[in-house]
Amino acid sequence: MSKIHCLNEIVGFDESFKSSINLYLNLNNRDKVLRYIPTKSSVSFLNEYLNAVRNNKEQASLIIGPYGKGKSHLLLVLLAIVSMERSSANTEVVERLIEKIKSVDEIGEDAAESITAIWENKGRFLPVLITNTQDDLNQAFLYGLNDALKREGILGLIPDTYYSLAIEKILSWEQDYPDTYALFENAVGEQGLSIGELKAGLASFSKRELTIFTSIYPQLTSGSEFNPMVASDPLSLYKSVSEKLVDEYGYSGIYIVFDEFSK
Repeated sequence: MSKIHCLNEIVGFDESFKSSINLYLNLNNRDKVLRYIPTKSSVSFLNEYLNAVRNNKEQASLIIGPYGKGKSHLLLVLLAIVSMERSSANTEVVERLIEKIKSVDEIGEDAAESITAIWENKGRFLPVLITNTQDDLNQAFLYGLNDALKREGILGLIPDTYYSLAIEKILSWEQDYPDTYALFENAVGEQGLSIGELKAGLASFSKRELTIFTSIYPQLTSGSEFNPMVASDPLSLYKSVSEKLVDEYGYSGIYIVFDEFSK
């Protein structure tokens, strides 16, 4: 037997192996969309979602299945259909996807027809991915919306919240009121945080950091409370942003996906 020099001489990867799908990292990745392998069951699910989008019905649902069953890949394909920019390159991807799906019994024909109708006749949806719900659910909703608007470059619609205005106030103290900023820095230090850590927490919509900021604020402003006239309720913010997306940007609305909901 000849001497083995490298592990890859005796170990290799199965050619049929498919890497897992991460909705956040793979959103609207053309290659990942085209790697979707349609089966009768997955196309049946996809068709139900497509019909719900076309007819504006059954606006909430839950997919349950074992790990590796293809739930994330199915949602990746759905989000691509409803959210990708209507460009020539993306149209080619969708057309290739339609041809693959058409071959899956009669349900494939129905799904293909729905894909064509959505792609040609409906405006894009803004996909909002809720991926971290371990702390505060409101925080997860706000972070998901903020991240989605940044990803699409719609910076003008990013809503003001208690969190963003708290960061603005800190920057104002730092630039224009150095004595106040120094007092603020000391007060934050007494809470076991640095200014950078506090701002990072506010930027990720952490309730803990906002509570620390609002508790310190009266000490620096002669007892006044931090109570800006903004909406920080996720329902109000989503409604406002969705209406502006439709009226000013030509979208059809917002599509929210909870990934790994059981966590």
